[in-house]
Amino acid sequence: MHNERILFLEDDRLSASVTCDELREYGCNVVEVHSSADAYSVIDKREPLTALVTDINLGPGADGFAAARYARAAYPDLKVIYMSALSILRHAAERVPGSEFVAKPFEPAAIRRALARVGRHAVS
Repeated sequence: MHNERILFLEDDRLSASVTCDELREYGCNVVEVHSSADAYSVIDKREPLTALVTDINLGPGADGFAAARYARAAYPDLKVIYMSALSILRHAAERVPGSEFVAKPFEPAAIRRALARVGRHAVS
């Protein structure tokens, strides 16, 4: 999982900072954004990305499901991890194929474990 380039989309800046810092300490290159509009700007640059970690329930604009669909259109093999305190049922219905779900609250290491799990599955 070292050298992953992760787009991390979370509207709660403190939560994002804690998790992104741990991912960076683990050797990941993390691009931290706090809105779907900012995520779309990063995706539109078409720079290499290996994963999207996104909260499902974001503030104004697109939710995490829309962001994941947008990202997968640009990066068909992108690993996708959804985070949420409330949306596990929505995940089952609206997720992109091959994605993982991490329930909030979680320890930052849970994201690393989810990335390892989704990396073992073929993305379709």
